[in-house]
Amino acid sequence: MATRIELLEQAVGPTERAKTLKTYEDKGFEEAVSYAWEEVISTDPDKRSAAEHAIGAHEKDNVYYKLLIDEYNMKEHFSQVCSHRKFVKKAYLRVKHFLQHMTEQDAERHDLTKFTLAQGVGYTARWVHGTDNACWKKALQHHYDHEPHHPQYFKDGRMEPRYLEESLVDMIGSRWERNLEGAEDVSNQDLVDFNPVYLSRYHPEDLEEVKKLIEKIKQG
Repeated sequence: MATRIELLEQAVGPTERAKTLKTYEDKGFEEAVSYAWEEVISTDPDKRSAAEHAIGAHEKDNVYYKLLIDEYNMKEHFSQVCSHRKFVKKAYLRVKHFLQHMTEQDAERHDLTKFTLAQGVGYTARWVHGTDNACWKKALQHHYDHEPHHPQYFKDGRMEPRYLEESLVDMIGSRWERNLEGAEDVSNQDLVDFNPVYLSRYHPEDLEEVKKLIEKIKQG
């Protein structure tokens, strides 16, 4: 069985071996994987394609699968995404009669981009290994740039109504899972009792729409 260092060497190739191993020695395995992804694999079309194919096809004997899924533990990130998506769907079914624009299909496709390597490596760095590094920040920006249920997708503009509603359902699902521990007997009031910091992301006019929806859900 290949060691972590051997997997890193195979993944980056001989020309990037020294820099990658130096990162491993100085900052540890997780940072070395972040470096290998950001500076080598993602920037080389052949390596990136090979990595994406291996993981998409579940090629468990492939060096990229062993490095990223098994050793780097991206499988835990995928598990977290699946859990979050489950709670977003539950949240949608709970409050859908308050929504005029979001559809069940929107709930079904929620956060699918987190299954890509462009986001998965960075999200694993942050939410599996607790590392707040450049790889995570780039992954987060990629998420904002490709998921319109985030206010950041629209820069300083207004959100489309369906995505505004999905952003609220996203917050409800997150709160239900993380703060309320998935309890089935939670009230609507509990589900929308958000930390105000999460509402500060919105355009002022969108914020008013979100507040109206929150009040409807509380009253309902």
